Amino acid sequence: MGGGRQASASGVPNKSENGHGPSPKAHRKPSMSKVIMRAMADKGTRNRVSLAALKKAVTSNGYNMTHNIWRFKRVLKKLVDNGMLQQVTGRGTSGSFRLGKKQASKLKAKRRQQRRRSSQRRSGQRRSGQHRSLLGSKQGHKRLFKGVRRVAKCRRH
Repeated sequence: MGGGRQASASGVPNKSENGHGPSPKAHRKPSMSKVIMRAMADKGTRNRVSLAALKKAVTSNGYNMTHNIWRFKRVLKKLVDNGMLQQVTGRGTSGSFRLGKKQASKLKAKRRQQRRRSSQRRSGQRRSGQHRSLLGSKQGHKRLFKGVRRVAKCRRH
């Protein structure tokens, strides 16, 4: 007698059987404000980002801008009101934007920390400038030829 679909144990079809609701491996998109802030941070603190570039960034993260334009405008206005973004030109949600003073200082501090970390890692390595300075001294001259002798000795065998 039946239809083509089997019922679950309780008699009510599950959401996954029904085809509605999130699948078990649902990929969640980042929030629109996070996407906007990431696009702004990529440009830097002093550079402007146009409204079209922000829309493009949001679209590339999987948002349908024809359906979500109202959400985009609301989020953008909220970011400007909170001081996270600063509107450089235009009125309302049009024009160009850059990071607000709060966010700019955070971004600069983060970049400073990254530079310090990278310089600490490199401190153990020899720089190319140090090698050149050894050539002028007598000790450096000896070291240089000691290496050359080793290479020549290895080639003989």
